[in-house]
Amino acid sequence: MKTLFFKMFLLSLFGTAIVGGVFSYWAWRNVQETRIVFLDVDQGDAILVSQGSNQILIDGGRSGKTLLSAVARHVPFWDRTIETVITTHPDADHIGGIPDLARMYRIPEYLSSGASADSQIFTLLERTIKDNGQTEEIRVRNGLTVAFPRGGTLRVLYPDDAAGSGSSNEGSVISRFSFGETDFLLTGDLPEEEKRLPGIGKSEVLKVSHHGSKYATSQAFLDMVRPTEAVISVGANSYGHPDAGVIARLADFGTVVRRTDREGDIVYRCILADSECVYSTE
Repeated sequence: MKTLFFKMFLLSLFGTAIVGGVFSYWAWRNVQETRIVFLDVDQGDAILVSQGSNQILIDGGRSGKTLLSAVARHVPFWDRTIETVITTHPDADHIGGIPDLARMYRIPEYLSSGASADSQIFTLLERTIKDNGQTEEIRVRNGLTVAFPRGGTLRVLYPDDAAGSGSSNEGSVISRFSFGETDFLLTGDLPEEEKRLPGIGKSEVLKVSHHGSKYATSQAFLDMVRPTEAVISVGANSYGHPDAGVIARLADFGTVVRRTDREGDIVYRCILADSECVYSTE
């Protein structure tokens, strides 16, 4: 009996040590770095910016199940708050997972352009956010910023007039996340970016607009942004995404192209001491 008790005691200690080790690793990693993760949510967009216990989620893919699984890969199970959720526009492949997320996580801030859509998923999203008394709804505008406590700022660049942005891709919320010397330009589904973002300037990492659609990522726009790396959030689809012409232009420009349909989650790690963000294979 004593031997059995002793074995159970040792197993309990061992289990506690494992849990403690996992917690310590998460805590250490989250203190040391900021992570930008382009989540693999099939044909859709979802971008998680995480620093310690602070997170911003931009878009939520089409499926709640897929989004929750993706978020759980990068947010520890004891953290049940996503501080800020932003939807770039109300297409189903950008907002579909948000209602389920709101039922599983606390969301203090919900940001959108105010654009609407005549769809069941948009109606569900509106109702879920309104029924959640802990969520503050904020209308985004050009110049709005969200800053992280240990470096890193997300700044909204477009649209200028959120109230008049409508429900089309042209009204997509465009933002830039800056950390040290690295800029991430996050373009939603915006077409003909060079016409709507004149003088946008260089960004090291470009989130390719509209899953690589032929109506975006022109040579003129690439000449403006001059990205070193590009991320295409894409899955199986019937639209021809990503377009072969877009891939060719990026290749001709010397840009490293990363795709969620081939690599899964695409992670960049930013460390304050290094003042830059680098692609991670973790």
